[in-house]
Amino acid sequence: MIDKVLKYLKEKGIEVDSKLLEYIKKGVDISEEDEYKHDFGEFPENHNESWYFNFIDRKNNVFLFTRWSMEMFDKKSTIMAVLIVDGNPNAYLNQPAIDTMPDNWEYDKKLNYICTKPMKQWKVKFEDRKFKLDITFDARFPVFNYLSHEDPLESLEKYGVEMLDVAAQQHYEQGMKAKGTLVIKKTGETRNIDCLGHRDHSWGTRDWVNIDRWNWLSAQFEDKTINIARIEVLGKILQTGFISTKVGNIHIKSVDVSTKTKEDGKTPVSSTFLLTDEKGNKTTLVSNTIESIHLPLPSPKGKTEVFEQIVSFSCEGKEGDGISEYLISTRE
Repeated sequence: MIDKVLKYLKEKGIEVDSKLLEYIKKGVDISEEDEYKHDFGEFPENHNESWYFNFIDRKNNVFLFTRWSMEMFDKKSTIMAVLIVDGNPNAYLNQPAIDTMPDNWEYDKKLNYICTKPMKQWKVKFEDRKFKLDITFDARFPVFNYLSHEDPLESLEKYGVEMLDVAAQQHYEQGMKAKGTLVIKKTGETRNIDCLGHRDHSWGTRDWVNIDRWNWLSAQFEDKTINIARIEVLGKILQTGFISTKVGNIHIKSVDVSTKTKEDGKTPVSSTFLLTDEKGNKTTLVSNTIESIHLPLPSPKGKTEVFEQIVSFSCEGKEGDGISEYLISTRE
């Protein structure tokens, strides 16, 4: 498949930055080795590799979303966690400069990610002066590898080669089971976490400010995981996703979204997602916001605002939980 892409670029007379070609040459297949960091030696502009985890435990009133990213071209890293306990958000952010790819997982003093069984199990540990969190994430379903369900030549024709500089991503996601403990240091209380969660891992190029809008969600039901992404960028709309069940994964081909917001016109209150899968089947998913965290991401070219929402989902008469993420960018 990679040979077809390289032949296509050559026939079109398109020259791609040599650093970016390293991403393309990797191909679309993934293995257990891809759970770990990808060190290309040299990195293209807008390089971003990230690991993301979340869980929603409504019984204990404890929610977590956390992301670790490395932007090696800019030699910086962002380590972020938002832990919401009893409706009170507690945010942690660290943005250390990095000259080389870190060689271990215990990279940050407060927040660690540990791969214990590739593609099957991860641990997330976080500790500050108020909380101590120790969670094991176990796979509910096999990972879904996005690129393995896309024809790269069709994508290049449809979205244009310029998309490679903005959103050329190798990307997989997975529904998880989250289990562990949260210790509240002030009272000594321990809450036993036992709920559903989600994770993803991506690496490639991602230029946030050139993305106009972004809808991403992970919806967890007892019998399935639904994950979608709808991205408006460079005048194009990318739509994709999947539904995981015990039978396997099915690819979502199109996503229509309608959203109700607060009076500011930006903060979502509820959204309705109409999904069409690869077999033509349609699914309606509705989200209602429980908590919304506003994450502004300024840049030299403009501003990106992310609304990370803890939501309840309804689908086909069943109730679920998860995250609905909404992004909007303005350019100066």
